Amino acid sequence: MSWKNLAWLSCFVLSSAYAQVHRTLPKGVRLVAYRNVNTTKIDATYNQSQAVSPLAFDVNANAQTLEAVGSAAQIYFEQLRAISPEAYNQMTFGEFRLSAEAQVQVHGFGGGYGINDRLTVYGILPYYQARVNMKYRQVRGNNINDVADQVQQSGMGDIDGAIANITGALPGATGNLLQSVVVNTFKYQELGNWEGAGYGDLELGAMYRLVDRGYWGLALTPGIVAPTGRQDDPDLLQDIAFGDGQWDAFVETAIGFMASDRWSFGTTVRYTYQAPGDKTLRIPSDRDFTLSDRKGRFTVKYGDRIDTVLLATYNFNDWLALTPAYELNYQAASQYDSSYGAANDYLTYNSDRLGHVARLTGTISSIQPYLKKQFALPATINVNLQQTIAGKNVPKMGRFEVELRMLF
Repeated sequence: MSWKNLAWLSCFVLSSAYAQVHRTLPKGVRLVAYRNVNTTKIDATYNQSQAVSPLAFDVNANAQTLEAVGSAAQIYFEQLRAISPEAYNQMTFGEFRLSAEAQVQVHGFGGGYGINDRLTVYGILPYYQARVNMKYRQVRGNNINDVADQVQQSGMGDIDGAIANITGALPGATGNLLQSVVVNTFKYQELGNWEGAGYGDLELGAMYRLVDRGYWGLALTPGIVAPTGRQDDPDLLQDIAFGDGQWDAFVETAIGFMASDRWSFGTTVRYTYQAPGDKTLRIPSDRDFTLSDRKGRFTVKYGDRIDTVLLATYNFNDWLALTPAYELNYQAASQYDSSYGAANDYLTYNSDRLGHVARLTGTISSIQPYLKKQFALPATINVNLQQTIAGKNVPKMGRFEVELRMLF
């Protein structure tokens, strides 16, 4: 479901909050970093039309979906179909909207080491704590009386008794009925609020400074992402994945430019190749409705990603700086391969993603005072405010982040 796409958070990166994004660690210097990320409540996404859409889907409690609720209901729906196929196709006990509200906190742990003045190696590991609250409401009532009148007028049988028996065999037309549809018809685990915690995917990289002309520089960073995070459970509608389940390889370029003592600018561009992997998924029978009572093995090739950051830093003095930034995140459409024919196309449809993000970072740094022997410890504290301002198939959310970096 759409709220499971929160691995798009890209919660923790080692690249500098400053515009001097090409800078590497000096030889022999170590860096440790901790970042705490808290999202706002996430209850909407930017859909395929790039409009805001709630995290919700509708379930129609019609004859086709309710037959599997129980043996008694199946008998009576078969009776209804025999009396009047048209009435069977039209009958509904109501339409329900199931919606979700998610919130995520991430603890990011990172470390780096300067092999020499041009080469820095690093690693990043996030730890997720997530909560999803589920709720439902009935958006359309039943048409039982209309169906009964239709069958009676057709003279094809006495439907009132059958409908009464069906109604008695079903749970109330509330959350119990929706629960029965999800569990008995589609074979998912019971609906309800969900909480989970665990590590995300591990990133390892090496940043090499290719050019350093003093006022500008260029760095190149290759790396890999290992699938150490929990994957989506195909039997749970309400969980969140902390990783995507396959290996990634990336390369990133970073260019920094010092315009003056006060102003500096930078940009980073990262290309990520996502390797294919085998997954157990639900087998959809419709492009726009992915609930299914069947599971199967798919070879999944998630779309490759391009992530770009443009930023500018204004240094008030040696201690304080402010950095506004813009991020563009794009992921190409994914590819699914299996023996299930049209299901591959249904899953591929509308699987590309696009995010536009605005960010503002305030920084307190003792690095320059340390180099001038005015302070005993080189460290930085970054406070980030970030908001997704537009996109396609990505969560609409804000983030508040506090990061501490220490060098020794």
